[in-house]
Amino acid sequence: MTKVMVSAEVENIERWKTGFATHSELFKKQAVTVAYYGAGEKNKGVACFETEDLNAFMEILESSDTAEAMSHDGIIDGTVEIFVLDSILEI
Repeated sequence: MTKVMVSAEVENIERWKTGFATHSELFKKQAVTVAYYGAGEKNKGVACFETEDLNAFMEILESSDTAEAMSHDGIIDGTVEIFVLDSILEI
């Protein structure tokens, strides 16, 4: 299972959180099994996805369907950051 973090600045946190929760069909296409999401300061939203297929995840992330969903949710263009979590620190 691969974990991917995605962060972005959004126009309005509540609008983003409400919209995010409607995209389960899109996430299924990305082979996502669970998604955690929340907000930080200054209208920054972040999500952590667990995916069974990183290639499918990235392909759908760059699709027009995802661009439309991000626009609908109020994600500000040019602010999306993607991190593939490929290391583990056992404590």
